[in-house]
Amino acid sequence: GLMHVAAAVGTPIVAVYGSTSPHNTPPLAEQRELVWLGLSCSPCHRKICPLGHLNCLNTLEVAQVAAATERLLEMPAAA
Repeated sequence: GLMHVAAAVGTPIVAVYGSTSPHNTPPLAEQRELVWLGLSCSPCHRKICPLGHLNCLNTLEVAQVAAATERLLEMPAAA
């Protein structure tokens, strides 16, 4: 929800996806970076992992999100 509100007002976004998919619900912002592992079990769109491991988020590295943030910061500002 809030990611989409931020996109609507032009805020640059780093969107982190776990059980959902950036293909189904991307932020409609020009300045965005999407972080998603795209595991074979995702997207399941479940709040509780049906496989009991939550690897879509647990194996996501902080460095991946940091790199996405750096790429976003390097983008020219939207006019």
